[in-house]
Amino acid sequence: RSKLLSFLKGKSKIFLRNSSIKMANYLNSKKYNNLIFLNYSPELEKFLFWCQQLIAESLGKKNKGFFPVISSAPKDHHSLLQLYLDGPKDKVFNIFSKEEKSREKISIAKKLSIYSFLNKKKLSTVKNAQIKALIKSFTKKNIPFREFRIKEINEEVLGKLFSYFIIETVIIGKLLNVNPFDQPAVEQVKDYTKQNLS
Repeated sequence: RSKLLSFLKGKSKIFLRNSSIKMANYLNSKKYNNLIFLNYSPELEKFLFWCQQLIAESLGKKNKGFFPVISSAPKDHHSLLQLYLDGPKDKVFNIFSKEEKSREKISIAKKLSIYSFLNKKKLSTVKNAQIKALIKSFTKKNIPFREFRIKEINEEVLGKLFSYFIIETVIIGKLLNVNPFDQPAVEQVKDYTKQNLS
């Protein structure tokens, strides 16, 4: 248990505090209402769906809250990145990736124009280059983001991630003066459903 809550000490505690305050300020500004989880690690997809539910249900109250969206990267570079970079500035990004080294190398015909920078590159090298390029673009355009680069995905790491996002969400809720522990609007729909079935 003490390992799971290690982010409540030292620099990690300061990150949690500062990050919670920033996220609450984004919501209070009413300028930022979309929270995009850019996921470069398919292994984290189920965790991020859980985060989506946690954040939507806990903070979506009193006309406040983020609209949390899971965006698969680098796939969405081809479909959504133009909007992310040059569309409305109403988004905050969480970038998730896992440190990995793949063995597979790209093989490209010499006559193609992309040969010089892609041939014989590892897939992980290309993915890391895409993440760095995205972060450089976000920084240049003053688009708010946080990066979560994970060394290894195992039970302990997932436990820390679950714990971190629960605590951060509770703190944000308290800063926004919303109760992060209930879901009154959902309960109303459940009541209507029961009435319709009676």
